[in-house]
Amino acid sequence: MDLTEVIELMSIVDSMDNISEVTVTFGDSPSVSIKKENKTAPALPPEQGFQVASLPQPKNGNLATPGQIKFALDLATKIGNGNMTSVVNGLAHSLELTVDEILHPDRWADEMTKEHASLYLDILEAQYNKMKKGAWG
Repeated sequence: MDLTEVIELMSIVDSMDNISEVTVTFGDSPSVSIKKENKTAPALPPEQGFQVASLPQPKNGNLATPGQIKFALDLATKIGNGNMTSVVNGLAHSLELTVDEILHPDRWADEMTKEHASLYLDILEAQYNKMKKGAWG
C-alpha cells in the first residue's frame, strides 16, 4: 500500500459516521492506525445559541403598558358612549377581522398585548378624531 492509498483510506474513514478507527498493516510489522476525531461541536449554553421559537414567552413580558390600556379604554368609552360592542364591531371592521378575533374591552386591562395596543390605538385615535370633527353625529 502506498501513501496515496493511505490518504484515500483516511478520507474514506473520515467521511463515515459509523467507523471511528481503522488499523492498516503493511507487510509483516509496520502498521498505521487511523482514528477519526469527534467533530461534533460542543453544545452551547442556551444564552449563546439560537432560541427555540416554540418556547412560551412570559405572559407579562408582552402585555401593554398601563398607559396604553387606559388610553385605549378612554377612547373606546368616548367613541362607543359606553357601548363596547360597537367599539368591537368598529375595530373588527377596520382590521378586516371577525368580531371573535378582537379582544373585548372588558378584557383589555388583563390581556391586552403590545400588538393589540398598537393596532387598536391607531384605529381608535382615528375614529375619535373623526368624531371630534363632527363626522359622526
